[in-house]
Amino acid sequence: MLKINKNKLPTKKSKNKKIKKIERKLADYQKYGNLPTIQILIIIKYKLRHYYKKVKIKNENILDVIDFYSYPLDSCPICGAKNCARFIGCYEREVIDEEGNYYKDFPIPRFLCQGKGKNKLVNHKTFSLLHYHLVPYWKYSIPFIIKVLKARHIDGMALDIMLNYIDDFTTNDQYYVELSLSRFFSFQHLIEEAIAKIMANGYYPEINPQLQSPRKNQQIKAFLKFALEFYCYKLNCPIRGPCALSVDFYLRGGSYLLNSHFLFGTPSQFRR
Repeated sequence: MLKINKNKLPTKKSKNKKIKKIERKLADYQKYGNLPTIQILIIIKYKLRHYYKKVKIKNENILDVIDFYSYPLDSCPICGAKNCARFIGCYEREVIDEEGNYYKDFPIPRFLCQGKGKNKLVNHKTFSLLHYHLVPYWKYSIPFIIKVLKARHIDGMALDIMLNYIDDFTTNDQYYVELSLSRFFSFQHLIEEAIAKIMANGYYPEINPQLQSPRKNQQIKAFLKFALEFYCYKLNCPIRGPCALSVDFYLRGGSYLLNSHFLFGTPSQFRR
């Protein structure tokens, strides 16, 4: 805690200096924890399980694990300056991967903008790198969500069976992932939002007629089929599937260079 000596009666000038000094110390005291941050989508060549094992179990350097596989951060996403962003550690969040494995402390790297650039893209101080399999503020990963929805909308699994479906591919004996009906509908709503984003931006005209079906179930089914077969060729090595569609959408929007929206979910910089 920061302490103020109340025994002395400071002058107005010295008082203002002390206040400013305290404010600077308080900023240092609270820094990183409460600073406004933005989220950047990053492509990592490791699946969530392998990424976690390397960073948390093998204690490998997280920056070496990321390796900026898809596209390097040539400039600070916040101010645009070269050699500005500084790694300040990780925060941890809950994650459920595509097999149903639960991680209570999945590491997310975080960086501080040192303000070297003059033209700030956003009014934030830090940014974090979100694995491209993840959804902002969701513990359920994109592959997990798509897997569940595919079972219902493409494979035709009944809803009552859907509620127990997760047991079939959960491999972590230490945690049981409960799939409630409300959670299943929240998955569908996430896809409906993704469809709306695609329609609004017009990036994939080949799928637009199917996404305009008057029946929501048909829209979701068309989206799932499109996403499962989608290839993204904009990277050093092409990737396939729903996560590839997410990356392609992000890159078409300008990626971190233009503070692009995410296809799945809403990153912190666009939340109110």
